[in-house]
Amino acid sequence: MKQKTSLFIDMSLKFFGLMLYLIFYLLGWRFIFWVGKLTGDIIFYINRSLKEMTKRELEILFGDKYDDRILNYITKKSIEHYYIRNIETFFLGVLNKKRIQKIVHVEGLKNIEESLSKGKGIILLLSHFGSFLLPLPFLGFLGYKVNQITGKQLHKSLIEERIWSWRKKEAEKLPVKFMQVEKFLRPIYNALKKNEIVAIAFDGRDGSKWIVTSFYQRKALFSTGPFELARRTGAIIIPTFIIREKKYTHRLIFEMPLTLSENSDIERALSEDTIHFAKLLTNYIDKYPCHFGWLLFKIKKLQKAGIKYALFQDK
Repeated sequence: MKQKTSLFIDMSLKFFGLMLYLIFYLLGWRFIFWVGKLTGDIIFYINRSLKEMTKRELEILFGDKYDDRILNYITKKSIEHYYIRNIETFFLGVLNKKRIQKIVHVEGLKNIEESLSKGKGIILLLSHFGSFLLPLPFLGFLGYKVNQITGKQLHKSLIEERIWSWRKKEAEKLPVKFMQVEKFLRPIYNALKKNEIVAIAFDGRDGSKWIVTSFYQRKALFSTGPFELARRTGAIIIPTFIIREKKYTHRLIFEMPLTLSENSDIERALSEDTIHFAKLLTNYIDKYPCHFGWLLFKIKKLQKAGIKYALFQDK
């Protein structure tokens, strides 16, 4: 029975995938935006539990920062952004230099160039904010050596596993090397030693050392890994954010290199580094809350799937 179900899912995905690709080549990247937005809007109106849970998570995070009308708007946009981003990942394999430069406009590329001139590599510090995967192929198509650290995947169902496999195959077509590292960090050290770029998610759920810090109205758990890695290798940390602008275009921002704490107490230094980046992240969330709101219900799903470290430590 499981084998038949698996075959049915594979054939269905292949059929719908081919249909979507055909329409994509006729209509272009704007098609992805509209399909994702329509899907998000439908889910918002028919999936009441998801809508209420997302709104509740936003209320807990922001407290009384927003009134009910604005909170409903952020909830709707958060769900929209989640599905637009997910649809985008199905089409990563069709990206090329010309196409990605048409949909992504960059600020601060000189920060990448100047940091690489130091010869110690770059830690591209991302967060699950907006279409956070797009900075990687953007740099890859420009000729930079880019590596993405990925964690262990958790799937609640067979269809989730198949969808993730599809997205993985699309991502592997890009000029980006994906490295799944758990205990052995040698590939990361080697990449930085070769003056390459290593992308790490600040709010990812993999790590060995963690810091609990205030994050809006909650207590969040963040890994100190990127900051420890920078100290050990001399690599420069570049905070990176991507913002969805009108319809299907994005603004990619490479911030100035992060200045690490000079505190002689390493534990306090790591804590100060974490707080520093968390504050920078909240500056972007303040302006674009829906770019981060989708992560709140995604984290809830991961917790149900058995994630080891929850993002928030409070109840």
